[in-house]
Amino acid sequence: MVHNQIPIEKKKGGRVRLEEKLKMKLHMDDTAFKEHLLHLRFFQMLTFKQLGDIFNCSASSAQVIYKRYGIETKQRYNLLSEMRLYDLYVKQNKTILECGAELGCSHTLVRYYLVKYKIPLRSAGAKRIEDLLKAKWNMTDYQLKKYLIELTTTHTVKELSEQMGHSKSSIRRMYKRLDIATSWR
Repeated sequence: MVHNQIPIEKKKGGRVRLEEKLKMKLHMDDTAFKEHLLHLRFFQMLTFKQLGDIFNCSASSAQVIYKRYGIETKQRYNLLSEMRLYDLYVKQNKTILECGAELGCSHTLVRYYLVKYKIPLRSAGAKRIEDLLKAKWNMTDYQLKKYLIELTTTHTVKELSEQMGHSKSSIRRMYKRLDIATSWR
């Protein structure tokens, strides 16, 4: 059109990105859409060609959407071998969060592969954390409760999660189970 000097009419509002159309179609905000993208790519293990078919675009356009949301597109997660996970999770008794940190991936992806390889999952509940703390420090129930109350004044739930190697929700449940008041949201 430019070569033949035919004027190009501009669209009102400019070009709409593909992901904006998809978010409107799926009725999702940015956070929900990013979770949806992660689910499709890493839990359903879809290729960019398959994602392009779902999104009605090319594979490279689907990959661009992932890049815009800061999701790694080149990293290969199928390198999480059964033996490596078994060694970390069962033999070394690491938590799913610790395994994810060591392997350079999310804890949800580690959990996915543990289930896929039929490696039995340990309870991640509050009772397990209590038992681990009591055994590690040789504490009574009263001493543990006093220690946990002290931690609430000096640490956030995120800091405790990182320090203890358990999820924030498990730590919150432990505090609730022991009937310890916290100011965490």
